Amino acid sequence: MKHLNLGTFGVASLLILAAVLAGRNNSPAAAALKLAGVDFVVSAAGDAGPGTLRDAILAADRLTNRARISIRVKRIAIESALPALVNPHGVMIDADAGYGLIDASHQIKGAVLQINSPSSALHGISIVNAHDFGIVMNASAVELDGVNISNSKVGIFLGAAAKGSAIRTSVFEHDDTAITAEGGVRDVSILSSIFRNNNKAGFWFVGGIEKDGDTQERIRIIDSVFEKNASGVVLANRPVLIQRCRFMANAQSAVLVLGGAARVEDSEIQGSVGTAISVSTGRQVTLARNTLTGNLVTAIMVRDSQVTIDHNTLTGNGAGIVSIASSNADGTVIRDNIISKTVTDAITVIGGSPRLQHNQATDNHGAGLRTLNLVSEGGEIKATPVLEANVFKGNGTDQPPPAVYKLAGTLPR
Repeated sequence: MKHLNLGTFGVASLLILAAVLAGRNNSPAAAALKLAGVDFVVSAAGDAGPGTLRDAILAADRLTNRARISIRVKRIAIESALPALVNPHGVMIDADAGYGLIDASHQIKGAVLQINSPSSALHGISIVNAHDFGIVMNASAVELDGVNISNSKVGIFLGAAAKGSAIRTSVFEHDDTAITAEGGVRDVSILSSIFRNNNKAGFWFVGGIEKDGDTQERIRIIDSVFEKNASGVVLANRPVLIQRCRFMANAQSAVLVLGGAARVEDSEIQGSVGTAISVSTGRQVTLARNTLTGNLVTAIMVRDSQVTIDHNTLTGNGAGIVSIASSNADGTVIRDNIISKTVTDAITVIGGSPRLQHNQATDNHGAGLRTLNLVSEGGEIKATPVLEANVFKGNGTDQPPPAVYKLAGTLPR
């Protein structure tokens, strides 16, 4: 239905609806929805025909101005991909609580919804059972707010064109991968969202080494929760900021960095079954002011990387901080950390020369500091950490004599 004549009663109802939406969400997307008029109402639950979501999107794409679609049915079963949003002025799709569930069980392949329209917005919709992608974002300044995607292969794919987009207060559960991104994407924010029980990862951003060595952060993940995923966040050569997030009981790593730059700050990480934060061949990685508690294996492990581990608090982990083959004192810096009640060693240096400054390792069951020369078939890397004003007190042993760690195969380059 296009350009409804609401009348006095309809205008009053719309104002009430706007007030409710404003109370529920103060994001830019919600504010825009509050001001926009309804162009099309989805009132039919079928896959196609009058009053369906498919029909509304086709009509919205033909408008010469910004369009708004309001979903007022509880469940929509689709059999093929919905039309892409292509209106150059933007399309807004919203649903109130309890409405707007899109079931893609019968859609064999392809994205449920592709957004090619800049400045589009989705609010309150849910997608389940997508065999490929729930949502593909291929346009700039797109806002997703209160979106739920579950039981899908990939919840959201961020294309390179999704610059300046934001995902807010959304929930991703029981997907293979909740969100993944193309290498060229920039300036995307993921805010106050929940990633739970995803089979591969909550967020996956992996690519080859880039020639320009860019360290500018592409994506910001802030105030979000990662719980019981296989891995929380997996990164390779794609700079990302993780800030004020909570990671709980992830099966492998909470954060896995396989090269390139990253920052993990002011976050809480607990109950990881594997290594909580693992960094290999990272460059310009910062781990600062995080709290790591009760992680079963190792709280922080870095290997052959340039990492600053600064002002973190580690309590009751299997092992504290492990540095492997840090080539020089400028490579890995471990400073001002507080480490206590670790089951094994507080700080372990396996080959290399990391700089240890002003750390406090107290009441750990193993060593406060353990140094191990790294030996393999190809030779030996001695453990020669640079020590400055550290405190090792009340541990099982504070600083045992150097020993040897034997590595099968050749040494890392």
